[in-house]
Amino acid sequence: MVEDFFNKKPSIVLIGNAVHNPALIEKAQTLCNHVFKVQTSDELLNIVYLNYPNIIFGSVSHEDTFYLDAISWIKKLKINTYIVLYFEEKHTLHLKEIMDLKCQRYCYTDSTQASVLTELEESVAMALHDTVYHGFKAYFHAFVEHSIVSKSDLEGNITFINENFTKITGYTKEEILGKNHNILKHPSNDNEIYKDLWDTITKGKVWRERVLNRNKDGSDFWADTIIIPFKDEITGEILEYLAIRRDITQLLIEKKAIMAKQIHADEEMKLSEAKDAFLILFTHELKTPLNAILNFSQYLYKHMPHIDEVPKAKRLYLLDQIYKSATSMLENVTNILDLGKLRNQKLHYNLTLFNVKESILDVIEKHGSLAIEHKRTMLFQSDGSDPFITSDEYRFKQILSNIISNAIKYGHTIVEIFLISDNEKIEVIVQDDGKGIKDKEEVFELYTQSSSGLSSIEKKGTGIGLHFVKLLCEGMGLEYKIEDSLTLGGAKFILTKRLKEQKNV
Repeated sequence: MVEDFFNKKPSIVLIGNAVHNPALIEKAQTLCNHVFKVQTSDELLNIVYLNYPNIIFGSVSHEDTFYLDAISWIKKLKINTYIVLYFEEKHTLHLKEIMDLKCQRYCYTDSTQASVLTELEESVAMALHDTVYHGFKAYFHAFVEHSIVSKSDLEGNITFINENFTKITGYTKEEILGKNHNILKHPSNDNEIYKDLWDTITKGKVWRERVLNRNKDGSDFWADTIIIPFKDEITGEILEYLAIRRDITQLLIEKKAIMAKQIHADEEMKLSEAKDAFLILFTHELKTPLNAILNFSQYLYKHMPHIDEVPKAKRLYLLDQIYKSATSMLENVTNILDLGKLRNQKLHYNLTLFNVKESILDVIEKHGSLAIEHKRTMLFQSDGSDPFITSDEYRFKQILSNIISNAIKYGHTIVEIFLISDNEKIEVIVQDDGKGIKDKEEVFELYTQSSSGLSSIEKKGTGIGLHFVKLLCEGMGLEYKIEDSLTLGGAKFILTKRLKEQKNV
C-alpha cells in the first residue's frame, strides 16, 4: 500500500463549533496523529505556519470570529491542506466569498451528530489520499529529476529523453531521438541480460538490473536500470516503455575501494596475528635444538680436563646431537631466508640431472632420528623404476624434507613413501596415519597449519613449511596436492613431475 510506504496519519485543526464537540474531538484523535483546537483567526494562522497541518475542519465562523480572511491567506501559501468548511443559513450573504476560497469540501450545517462524524471520516480519508498523492508525486519527481530517463516504442526506439540523459551519456536529443536503445549497449554485457530484459517487459512486467552502458565518448557507466511497460487501461496492450537509469558508477567505485580497504585491513590483521603465532612457534623450534647445543656443549666443556673419562660412545653421541641440532636450526633459518627470495621471485635454481630414488632415500635417512624421536616407522616402496629428472636436486630434497617432516610430526605410528613412474610422469606419495588435513587448500598459505582437531598445543613446526613447498613446486614446475589417505586414514601428499617437459632427458 502507498499509505504504508509513507507510514503516517494526517494532522488536523478543528475550528469554530468543532472545538466544542467532544465526540468529534475524540474521533479526530483516533484518526489523526495531531489534533489542534483553535478559536481565533490568529491562532489558526500560527498553527498553520508552524505545523503545516493536513486538514482544517470546522465552521466558517464562531461567535464574532470569521475565518474567511485567515483561510484565504492559507490558500495563498499553496500548501497541501485539505479544508472542510461548514456554513449555516446566516452565512448565505457571504456565500460567494466562501466558494471563492475553493476549499476541498463544503457542508451545510446538519444537526445530526452521525453526519458530522461521517463527514470527518470521509475528509480524513480524502486528505490522506491527497497527502500520499502529493508526497508520492514529489518523491517520484525528485527521483526522475536525478535519474537518466528515456521512453521508447515497442521496438526499443527512443522517443523521449530528459536533460540528465544528455548530461550523462553525452548524446543530444537530435542525436538520440529515433535511435534504438542498442546505442548504449556495452560489448562486455552478456546477451542473456538483454534476452531476459525483453522476455520480461514484453510480458508487461517491470525489469530491473545493474547494467554496464557505453557513453557517446566510449566511456563506461554503470546504471541501476528499471524498465516499466505502460499499458492501455482498456485493452491491456503495451503502448511504450519507460526506462529510468540511476548512474551508480561512482558508488560502485567507492564501494569497491571500501571493500578493498577492508579486505586489506583484514589481511593485515590476520597476517599480524599469524606473524605473532609464527614467532612463538619458530622460537619454540629454535629453543629445542639450541638447548641441546648449549647443554651438550657445556657438558663436554666441563669434562674437557678429564675427557678420557667420558666414554667415547657418549662423546660421539653428544657431538652428533650438537651437529643435528645445529643443522635443524640452520635448516629453519635457511627456509625463512629462501622463503623471502621465493615470495619476491629472486630464488635461483641450479638444474642438474639426478636420480629421484636416491634423493628420496637420502631425505628418508636424514629424517631417521626425527622418526625415532616421535616413535614413527618410515616405509619406502618403489615400483622398481629408477627415474632421472633434470631439476634442482637441493630444492627437490627441501620439498620432500618438509613433506616427510610433517608426516612424521602429525602421524601416529607409520609414514609410507612411494615412488611411481611411467613414460608420462613421476609421482612421489607420502602418507601418514594421523588425523588428516581438513583445509587442504588453506594449509598451503603462509603461517597456516591444519585446524583438524589440533589445538595450539598440538601444533608443531613453524607454519611456513607447506607454503614453502607450494612456492618451490610452482617455481620448479612440479604439481602438488593433498588428499585423504584411504589406506592409513591420515593425509596423503602427492608430488608429480610431468616428463613430457623433460625433452632433453
